[in-house]
Amino acid sequence: MSESLLRSVHHVPGVRGWVRKQVLRVVARGVEWTTKLPGRRALNVSRVNAWLHVGGSVPRSRYAELKAQGITAVIDLRAERQDDAEALAALGIDLLHLPVTDRYPPSVEQLSRGVEWALPRLDAGGVLYTHCEHGVGRGPLMGLAVMVARGWDAPDAYRALREARWQATLNDRQLRGLADFVAGWTAREAGRAA
Repeated sequence: MSESLLRSVHHVPGVRGWVRKQVLRVVARGVEWTTKLPGRRALNVSRVNAWLHVGGSVPRSRYAELKAQGITAVIDLRAERQDDAEALAALGIDLLHLPVTDRYPPSVEQLSRGVEWALPRLDAGGVLYTHCEHGVGRGPLMGLAVMVARGWDAPDAYRALREARWQATLNDRQLRGLADFVAGWTAREAGRAA
């Protein structure tokens, strides 16, 4: 999978493109911060399809709202903090924590581990929520990896995810990480088929 093919989903060349990307990231973080203001009701969660949601952090006091949306499994990609596993388990929601530094991609091994953890839960009819702090890079990237593992073409998956969550904007390192995962996953599946 070519990184340039993935970049074409949202890339605008030159300085204008760089400025556009930075503005999108700043606005996305601003929107996320406003979701934490007192009295704000909207969760920073976007529904991509019937089995996948992506977004930013959700306070423990609002975990029941995740359950109300049908979410049964959560992958938290934040290195800076972690969801409360006990509080989620009390609601019947499974949690996998894969710590990744902000603005960096999960390793191919972390993406594979997340996918292997998610697939049986999805096959059993579950609904997955992948998130990071702001829902701009790490969380959406894990959601994309799961979509690819379930048969989506990576650029089509990225388009669908961006349609559902405009603020999802992978940086160059994260696009490279997705391309590496796709190459590894495709080789792995071809080896299993043979």
